[in-house]
Amino acid sequence: MQNKMRNSFTWSVFLIAVLFIRKSQQIENINIGALFYDDEYEIEESFVTTINLINNQNEVNFKLNPLIEKLYDYDSSAILENKVNKLIENGAAVIFGPSSKADSDIVSLICNATGIPHMLFDYLEEENDLLKINHQMSLNVFPSQPVLSKAYADIVQNYGWRKFTIIYDEDDASAPFRLQDLIQLRDLNEKIVRVRTFKRGVDHRILWKSIKGERRIILDCPPDMLVELLNSSIPYGMTAQFNHLFLTNLDTQISGLEELKDNVTFAANVTAIRMKQHEVDNLEESIWNEIDLPTMKLLPDLIHDAVMLFYLAVKNISVMYEINPPGTPYTYEEGNENPWPMGLYINRVMKVLASSDDRNFHMSYMQFDEGGQRINFTLEIYEPIDNYVLATWSPNGHISQKVVEMTNIKKIIYKVATRIGEPYFMLKEDAENRTGNDRYIGYAVDLIDAIANILSFDYLFVPVADNSYGKLNKETNQWDGIIGELINNDAHMGICDLTITQKRKTVVDFTVPFMQLGISILAYEKPIEQKPWNAFLEPFTNEVWIYVMLSVFIMAFLFLFMARISTSEWQNPHPCNNDPDALENSWNVSNVFWLTVGSIMTAGSDILPRSAPMRTFNAMWWIFAVIIANSYTANLAAFLTNSKMEGDIKGVEDLAKQNEVKFGTIEGGSTYTFFSESNDTDFRLAYNMMQSQEPSVYTKSNEEGVERVLKNNGSYMFLMETTSLEYNTERNCKLKMLGETFGEKHYAIAVPFGAEYRSNLSVAILKLGELGRLFEMKKKWWVNEDKDCPQETKSNSETNDLNFTEVRGIFYTLYVGLFIAYVVGITEFLIYAQHVAVEEKLTFKQALTKELKFVLKVWNNKKPVSPVCSTPSSSHRSGSTDKSTKLYAIRKSPSDKINGDVDERKSMKSMKSIRSLKSLKSAIVNTIRKF
Repeated sequence: MQNKMRNSFTWSVFLIAVLFIRKSQQIENINIGALFYDDEYEIEESFVTTINLINNQNEVNFKLNPLIEKLYDYDSSAILENKVNKLIENGAAVIFGPSSKADSDIVSLICNATGIPHMLFDYLEEENDLLKINHQMSLNVFPSQPVLSKAYADIVQNYGWRKFTIIYDEDDASAPFRLQDLIQLRDLNEKIVRVRTFKRGVDHRILWKSIKGERRIILDCPPDMLVELLNSSIPYGMTAQFNHLFLTNLDTQISGLEELKDNVTFAANVTAIRMKQHEVDNLEESIWNEIDLPTMKLLPDLIHDAVMLFYLAVKNISVMYEINPPGTPYTYEEGNENPWPMGLYINRVMKVLASSDDRNFHMSYMQFDEGGQRINFTLEIYEPIDNYVLATWSPNGHISQKVVEMTNIKKIIYKVATRIGEPYFMLKEDAENRTGNDRYIGYAVDLIDAIANILSFDYLFVPVADNSYGKLNKETNQWDGIIGELINNDAHMGICDLTITQKRKTVVDFTVPFMQLGISILAYEKPIEQKPWNAFLEPFTNEVWIYVMLSVFIMAFLFLFMARISTSEWQNPHPCNNDPDALENSWNVSNVFWLTVGSIMTAGSDILPRSAPMRTFNAMWWIFAVIIANSYTANLAAFLTNSKMEGDIKGVEDLAKQNEVKFGTIEGGSTYTFFSESNDTDFRLAYNMMQSQEPSVYTKSNEEGVERVLKNNGSYMFLMETTSLEYNTERNCKLKMLGETFGEKHYAIAVPFGAEYRSNLSVAILKLGELGRLFEMKKKWWVNEDKDCPQETKSNSETNDLNFTEVRGIFYTLYVGLFIAYVVGITEFLIYAQHVAVEEKLTFKQALTKELKFVLKVWNNKKPVSPVCSTPSSSHRSGSTDKSTKLYAIRKSPSDKINGDVDERKSMKSMKSIRSLKSLKSAIVNTIRKF
């Protein structure tokens, strides 16, 4: 019994094994349907190649059998529906395609109704919620359009582009969806983001002409016409070195841009993107061998990944379940829908497997959202001409930069746009005999040379034709000068006294500043006027001085006449004698002139009038003298001080409040922009005054402004930057800076937008500043060692101090007066010495020596009376008429003595008679009183 049971178990195991082996040896065919257009050879080839590769691996007990239906451009939706139903009738377990060339979603609708998985490999337009319901069986391995649009925006933002133009194919209906995040920026500012379209078979030169001067271009173009389109842009400067092209088509690598590599006219920076392929460090790690390699073409690689995803899902399901295709075609009869359950399961498994393992895919991991759109993919940012990767983009918006090792880089000679202008850029005196950069000198030349030595690059100076900094022509909307050269890709950098302004920053980039400055006023320095020696007489005209002198003489004689007729002015010369022989009048000619002149000079006098008429007369003269003296004093300082027109102008505020002095600046320059855009009241008033002046007060250059200041001799002032102002004042003594500095500015090197070397230039400038080289260069070109200008000493007060030159006439007058006084005094002394020699019977020399010895004894203030001297009546009454005597009595000759004695006797008799008459008069008066 046990043997029977043992034998029965053995046969059962054997039967199960035989059945299992027979089952495993049975090969099932799983039909795979596909819809390809007749010209999609490469996609179809990749589809078939992938199926053959899978079948040749012999990993599973089934084979994939391709069922391909051809489509044509003229096929209608009904024809497409019939071909889909034909595939389902033939037992297709999945349908691949069609590509985006099909303008109908009939395939998705049929697959959704029948439960057949639907695999897409090309872009689709953005779906709404209604379409998503009808596309539940569809999976698209092509990147989702919204996520791709976000990737474009992230890359552009990473580059720091603020202004660009978007160009796409007008016939490509999906392009606006792919670029929607960038196109939305146009709605915010059309001047910053422009949108243009092109069309096959149309002259593309019109397109490039409309955006000439644009530096940043985002181009969405099919690969087959990309080279043709770019070649048509070359005549318009769109492919110059500092233009940047961002190519958004994911198939740019097959466009043939390599042929532009040796084209010297094509120097633009080109960036493109592509889907990142799966990286296999070791082929043995891959499930497949080296035969399964990417085709480097997007759609063939994506169809490969779609087939592999379906295969992996069926492979996993076949272990547990048997797969039997439905084979039921779709009809529009209600209630006829009978979805294939296994199809729904396969669809769910494919979504799970897509993100679990990427070793079988060409395009790395895949992840789908609920609507079947691929939302997980990695993009490579690369240079398509030399084919090297610059960075990678991930769905979280992060951009990872790659270290690029470039070889065979072209040697670039950087063109430096500049303008002739001291001291930044000047021609050497023998420039005609020199060539290249050796013809120029200046601060900018030294600065670029120092930067070039640090960064090791070659350069060539290119002076602009119009010698302009760069201003915007509002009519043509074009820039000229240095800025225009940079915008038009005719130069790599621009340097001179170029100021950073907000308007310029919208079209070019700037390095860090190499010089800080401001704005001030350039004024004419009037030469110091040499005053004449008689400048102290200028407060009054010659006519006034004549009238004053006549007044002194006339008043002196009138005063003398008034004094002689006034009884109060006749006084007793000896107050102790009540009965004087004669009355004395102190107002002689010399005393009258002394009082009159002393009043004018505010010196006063030691004798004063006594009578009321005389005092009234003198008071009126004093009033006149006070007015004359004070008027002279008040006007003297003004006439001895340099009178300047701009003396009251200390800044822009004062300029804006007057009309005598005109002022201006460079038209369209940074200083002009500062005033025109300022909100300050004084600055706006100054700008309005400059605008209203006729003829125009604006100039084309600093040189013209300086020349205009010198030519107008103080009636014109020039608003300019302090650096140029300091340079000119250092070299011309007729120029000066007026007022304080305002409006802080900076000079920097201008470069085209997005120039990669801008940061390197900035680093070099900072390094030169740290080493003190910038200060040394400025000192070299600004400080004038040979400056020899007369320095005018200025006081701290509001008015200028007077120097000796201006008041020397007063000293001359003093010296002349002293000289005359000493001449008269010495003459009188010599005459006196002669009389002493005669009286004392001495030689003139002996008498002179004797008197000089006494004079030199300054400590002795007492002098004995000489025999030749008679006692003067009064030293204080030198003007007496009757009893006054001379200071020195001169010895008389014998004949004179006799005559004198006779006269003296006569005088004594006359005096006696007068006295007797007075005695008689007194006796008569006393007798009358008694009665």
